[in-house]
Amino acid sequence: MTRAGYSPSVRLFEAAACGVPIISDWWPGLEEFFTPDEEILVTRSADDTLACLMELPESRRQEIATQARLRVLASHTSGHRARELERYVAECTEVPCHAP
Repeated sequence: MTRAGYSPSVRLFEAAACGVPIISDWWPGLEEFFTPDEEILVTRSADDTLACLMELPESRRQEIATQARLRVLASHTSGHRARELERYVAECTEVPCHAP
């Protein structure tokens, strides 16, 4: 995945679709899939992770999980990926029209 650029684990999308609060480390491109602190919790240390688990109210964790679920359903389903693939294939197979 690293050689191809950034590509998150499908497990992030599966967890979000199930309404599970996600805690992740930061990686380049993360913000293109989920908005940190709104749809995903991002930590940089074990202490940060513990703070998310022990200090963040359950209601806030669930709010973040709900937002992540809505984001996945709106933008990251298999249907979205299929349409995206179809667009890429169409772009690659288009023949430029040169009028005389």
